[in-house]
Amino acid sequence: MTHIVRKRFQYEFGNAGRGFIVPFHVARTNEPYTYKTNSDVIWESRRCVMPNDLIPNGIGGVTVRNTVAGKRINVEIRSDSALGYQFDRLKLFCLRDSNSYDYNILDASGAIMASAEYADSVAGQQPYQIDLHELNDSFTLESVQSRPGQTHATIFGFSLENGQPGVLYHTVGVNGAQYSHYNESQYFAEQTRGLAPHLVIVSLGTNESHSSKLTMPELTMQIDSMVQAIQRNNPEAIVLLTTPADSYKRRTQPNAKMGEVRQTILDYANQHHLPCWDLYGITGAASFWRKNHLIGSDGVHYTRQGYEFQGNLLYQALMNAFNEYVTDRL
Repeated sequence: MTHIVRKRFQYEFGNAGRGFIVPFHVARTNEPYTYKTNSDVIWESRRCVMPNDLIPNGIGGVTVRNTVAGKRINVEIRSDSALGYQFDRLKLFCLRDSNSYDYNILDASGAIMASAEYADSVAGQQPYQIDLHELNDSFTLESVQSRPGQTHATIFGFSLENGQPGVLYHTVGVNGAQYSHYNESQYFAEQTRGLAPHLVIVSLGTNESHSSKLTMPELTMQIDSMVQAIQRNNPEAIVLLTTPADSYKRRTQPNAKMGEVRQTILDYANQHHLPCWDLYGITGAASFWRKNHLIGSDGVHYTRQGYEFQGNLLYQALMNAFNEYVTDRL
């Protein structure tokens, strides 16, 4: 879904880079096909749906950690045929404390292109901003121990950018995640500031609809907690809520709670004067998705065509709003 939205906006307005990525493969989970990550060693990993005080979570919802200096993560972009995603600058999102390793950024030959060193003056957990001086389609991150007391490399993700005019469309997504998981991620909201977003689209609710214990007043509080945290860290950004598309329970049974989740999101957006894209209202019951072969056999996840359909709907909704805005200003 997000690939379609990114691609169509960048065709229309220009390509400023691939944006935020997470080393999912290094964390031993599924990874988008537009890039690949790997390492020759095993890294500890933690998803936000499985919180662990020893490994904090940040903006990407997935963290990888290694406690041996000199270990590497390789990153390579698989460029779209028409949208090259080469980059000459990157933002490194990592845990920045006095025990963190420093980092080298290596090119394909192993030569050092840039370095990132911890500084006591850094406030909070904002990313290292690294200029590579020339376009690349790959790099290797190497941890470096340069002083006593450094004990870990804790990585949340990277933003790959090219400095050109256009759209940066970042994506954060974790299997099984709910509002509560991101709210409990120690650095999630704080690190969104490092991407300087103009628009933050929150597309959650499906997993909440499959929780038998979650009440709608609790969901309202969780939505409010996330929205307030995002707004506090990004006061100039617009927050757009979306409702989830309908799905089944146990493959074939209607999920009555999905309608409650949808209404709770709509009510919150209305009460707090936030825009909301009502995908549930646009597409209707889960039978629509099954009849058109757009949902998988599990009744929850959609087919590739189903996700692309959702992406095209979202893109068109945003473009319609943009065109109305431009027309009103003429």
